[in-house]
Amino acid sequence: MSPTISELFEALLSYLITFEKLEIIYLKTCVQCKTGATFLSIYTKRNHLILEFQLQREEDQFPIYLCKRISKNRVLHRIAVGGLSEFDQQLKNWLKEAYQTIRK
Repeated sequence: MSPTISELFEALLSYLITFEKLEIIYLKTCVQCKTGATFLSIYTKRNHLILEFQLQREEDQFPIYLCKRISKNRVLHRIAVGGLSEFDQQLKNWLKEAYQTIRK
């Protein structure tokens, strides 16, 4: 993992720990963030992070590159984040919404 991606990962975790009742689980293939159920999976790659999260609606705007309905009320979203500049307010809003979706 490059230093840029390490910084991005640390910034992401710093943001996520502001959520209440958050459990972070480090697995062999990914890092899962849970509040009862998993609301975010983080896959580390050499030059980017892949984030998977669930929303109640389909959000197909850039930089989301995969939307897949997994149940009547859940849509899986996948996004690749390559640097701190891409960790913007829109991404934070999606992560907060994913957290609130699972927490209900």
